Amino acid sequence: MAVATPTHNRLKLTPANSPFHNRQTRSPLRPRLSHEPRLALKRVIGTTCTSPTGFDTVNSSFAYVAGAAVVVVDVCGDQYLQRFYRARPTTLPLYQAATFQNNSSTPVGTPKANDSRGRVAARDSPYSDWDSPSSKTWTSRERVKAATCLALSRDGKYLAVGETGYAPRVLIFNLHDASSNVPLVSINEHAFGVKAVAWSADSRWLATLGAANDGFLYVWRIDPRTGAAKLFQQNRCTSHIRDMVWLGNSLLTLGLRHVKMWKVEEGPAISPTKQRFMSESAPTPPSQRTLPGRNVLLGGLLESTFSCACVDKNRLIICTESGDVCILDDDDKQMKLVKVLNLGYNITSIIIRDNLAYIGGSQGQLSTVNVGGLMEGLATSVLRTTQATNGVLAIGFLTNKLVTIDSDQSIDIWNPDHFPGDETETEASIPIPGVGEAVAGIQPLPKSNRIGASFLTWSGSGKVTFWDLEGRVKLSMDIALDVSDFDAEFGLVNQLTCAHVSASGKLLATADRQGILRITDTETKECLLDTKAHSADCLGISMFEDEKSFLMACCGRDRTTQLFHRASDGRIEHFQTLEFNAKVVQVLIPSDDRVVTCSTDRTMQVHDIVCKMDDPDTIAAIPSRVIPLKVSPSSMAISQDGKNIFVSYLDRSFSQFELATGRQIANFKCLDEGGVETTVLDSLCFGNWEPKDQDFLLGCSNTDKSIRLYDANSGSFLDREWGHTEAINGVALIDGEDGSRRVRPFTSKRRANRTPNVEKSIIKGRFGRISKTNARWSPVITTSDTQTASITKDDFDQYYKDTHRAPIRKPQHH
Repeated sequence: MAVATPTHNRLKLTPANSPFHNRQTRSPLRPRLSHEPRLALKRVIGTTCTSPTGFDTVNSSFAYVAGAAVVVVDVCGDQYLQRFYRARPTTLPLYQAATFQNNSSTPVGTPKANDSRGRVAARDSPYSDWDSPSSKTWTSRERVKAATCLALSRDGKYLAVGETGYAPRVLIFNLHDASSNVPLVSINEHAFGVKAVAWSADSRWLATLGAANDGFLYVWRIDPRTGAAKLFQQNRCTSHIRDMVWLGNSLLTLGLRHVKMWKVEEGPAISPTKQRFMSESAPTPPSQRTLPGRNVLLGGLLESTFSCACVDKNRLIICTESGDVCILDDDDKQMKLVKVLNLGYNITSIIIRDNLAYIGGSQGQLSTVNVGGLMEGLATSVLRTTQATNGVLAIGFLTNKLVTIDSDQSIDIWNPDHFPGDETETEASIPIPGVGEAVAGIQPLPKSNRIGASFLTWSGSGKVTFWDLEGRVKLSMDIALDVSDFDAEFGLVNQLTCAHVSASGKLLATADRQGILRITDTETKECLLDTKAHSADCLGISMFEDEKSFLMACCGRDRTTQLFHRASDGRIEHFQTLEFNAKVVQVLIPSDDRVVTCSTDRTMQVHDIVCKMDDPDTIAAIPSRVIPLKVSPSSMAISQDGKNIFVSYLDRSFSQFELATGRQIANFKCLDEGGVETTVLDSLCFGNWEPKDQDFLLGCSNTDKSIRLYDANSGSFLDREWGHTEAINGVALIDGEDGSRRVRPFTSKRRANRTPNVEKSIIKGRFGRISKTNARWSPVITTSDTQTASITKDDFDQYYKDTHRAPIRKPQHH
């Protein structure tokens, strides 16, 4: 296994000129102390489930895939509890999977990149997963992989999870434990993705199927006491499989022009023989037997794609993408598939309960079919069909609930007397909303706002959603996007690029790829401002609002920053354009008298906001300071007192500056817990841990798809959490109702997001508002590295005329 190891000891966390105490990085051999800041996954919103193989139910629990994790939901009445199961690439299992290759003491061949064969972790390790000596930073081939399929054992004891990508694993977790990062068993026999996993009805066998490129089907014998796995039978399976189910002691695979029955035959147990002589060697263990398979005759269904199947005792129903519902005809001589009826829509999922088969479609159809009549070949077995808004991806039954996952990645837990899609449709007993589409960004909201939400998300299509900390949707808005003739001619699609809501929650500012800026009233949905602020993509929006003033700034790819304010008559007006030599990465308005920007030309600019005493509507942004940066910035954040600013760089480091003087206080490398690997931090957030008055920086790393905590003063690594498998588009630090801090990272490719919780005992309280006096016109002293200048009233009047260039398109007030 390729593992990155330290090659020198010259890396320092703190430069020599730092005024702060040099805090050493926590050694990976030392366990994390209980009083140290840490992150804990608290909630997952959305799912990446796209087929029945990523969803399963047993008793009163159901499970679904969400990025690199699996969420197990326990339902009790109208309440539910989420548990999370995942394992980092270097996590060692409690038991090794026994195969023919590793039965002997000497492993045969070279292990895979994340092969755990021959390695057994202690059951009661004193180290956490990040702190374990063997949990080293993983290589590019060992990155966090998405969970693609899962299965719950019928006795409710175990969870099996299959991964995708290079050298995937099949992980077996103990469901009797709480959320776990350490699996019981890690199976590393597949090479190119795991397509499906399935438990037998007696939970004695686990079948794992690789993707078509992998081409192997394995059957594992599971120890009922410990969950340990031993390879029993195997065979090649190179077809494109869509589903896999057990029928008694037989395993059925189905997919593209493929239905095949595999017979698992357990031979008689062989008792060990006693050695007669000391010189007699131990018997060689026999190799695993080949898993025998038998193709099912398809007849007229030879060109069909079989999408799903369901087993009820000895009854089997198989469905196709074209809407065919089929049964298996087995006369001991040959097995053939018989088409009974056609539902007329693309079938995606099926479940059987109480002699009724519930069949879901890709366009929201849901039909109930009498299983008894279907087995007799009656085409009139369809009892009813309803039409829902969204397509049904997966469906399953709990003890007394019906669970569905739709095409918007939303999960609904229905009452048993409710049928989804009815005209008299009532609310689901427990709705678990999903994000619906790829998320482009996230923004935290103040605790006291009119909407009652904790944060908002937006997508490229213009959908803005306001959420609370429980994952409930408080408000949803659709922002109209303009389509130009030029974009339509070349097939370009306009998308929403950024969104920002005011402190009160009343005003929502949005911008798109065409540079059009809109301000919408969240209560009345009225558009208050519509202007083309930039000639290219708008990259960011920042607001400052208090009882007396309102300021807004937006930056774009056209190397400009547009400034807006609220006039005395209540209208929001543009008052100045700031031009720069390079693209503006981010703009911040920490108070009503200052605007801070950073650009790719390795500079950070500070402007002071001033206004006339006799005319408060006449304001301007005066250049105050240009601070040189060592490298192009990626993100920046203001400290709680507004005196310091933190800037992260593309060279995998971050610096702390004093805003009043522009002096660099310190520079740190973004190291991991081992002090070796570095990363680029994006979406910087500043926070404070009140019990020890410790300032920290929160950011996301797309190198290892994690969110990280660093000490803001010493730059030392504190903790990291993970779960996403695609790029993370934003992180937000939110005040919880109990005073704890919630961290909301969002990803774009995968439609799931996670809420790590900065634990209450570690970080609590809320951000204090930076108090600033309102700026009024007076002589302003500006300083830089080379000169000091004094601005008089006449200079201000001339500067106001020269710099107040109108935006590209005249604002339209509604």
